Amino acid sequence: MRENSGDIAALQAGLKQRKPARSGLRLYTADFDSVSLCDFYRGRSAFLMLSGPSLGQIDLSLLGKRGIVTMAVNNAWAVHRPTLWTCVDDPGRFIDTGWKDPGILKLVPMTHFDRRLRIQLTGGKMASSAFRVRQMPGVLFYRRNDQFDHQRFLKADTVNWGQDGESVDSLGIKGKRSVMLAALHLLHYLGFGTVYLLGADFKMGADQKYAFAENRSPQSIRHNNVLYDSLRQRFKALRPHFEAHGFKVLNATPGSGLDAFDRIAFADAVARAGSECAKPVSTQGWYELNKEAKK
Repeated sequence: MRENSGDIAALQAGLKQRKPARSGLRLYTADFDSVSLCDFYRGRSAFLMLSGPSLGQIDLSLLGKRGIVTMAVNNAWAVHRPTLWTCVDDPGRFIDTGWKDPGILKLVPMTHFDRRLRIQLTGGKMASSAFRVRQMPGVLFYRRNDQFDHQRFLKADTVNWGQDGESVDSLGIKGKRSVMLAALHLLHYLGFGTVYLLGADFKMGADQKYAFAENRSPQSIRHNNVLYDSLRQRFKALRPHFEAHGFKVLNATPGSGLDAFDRIAFADAVARAGSECAKPVSTQGWYELNKEAKK
């Protein structure tokens, strides 16, 4: 098959203009092909949907407007279908219909590559799935680290999700890992300049656990509230680091217990994020370019 000379010229011109990637972080396909999506969404905004109860109390249908990108974590994708998704815990904890949805780009730790999914049988009993993470559509894998440093968080070429349980981080905190840290690192890597937080309640009680139905023991509730305290400290320390890298995080969660970031009303966040694509659409004339100029 003959190569198109125009394609070759465009490729050569593009390679001449190419600049080194801002981040050395790489993603990997199920065939272990290495790809870079650094700045793929350069300068755009995204909504990060966490799992707090308030996520189920706002009109998420507004996120279906043109120009809006969403990332969900864990089982928040059962509340609203996102554009992007990530996790850090065992993949069998997350609803298999989300894994099987080809319309969701899933960013997953490399360690989960060959992990088996789970399914729910009639009556609610859980069982191992016949499928593994590597067999799911729309999955890219990332390498992660568990050495939190608030001064180098966005500079690392692996994705941080907190600190290991054997040593302390740059703030003197031991352990305390969270998917929220990984999600924010990934969103910055992808090029988003502004992230709006949803479902960042940062408080859990016996009657207010998640935006979806799920049981949690008193011990698990205490563990989550302790984790929120550590994350508050980390995000306060991270905010100057984020701002130095042109990365803005705004909290659009009603009644949130997270005070590290400025607040914004959900409706205002939606208006801002979708403003670039909010003008009325007219299809007339797009197939007859420069017709008036030729006259």
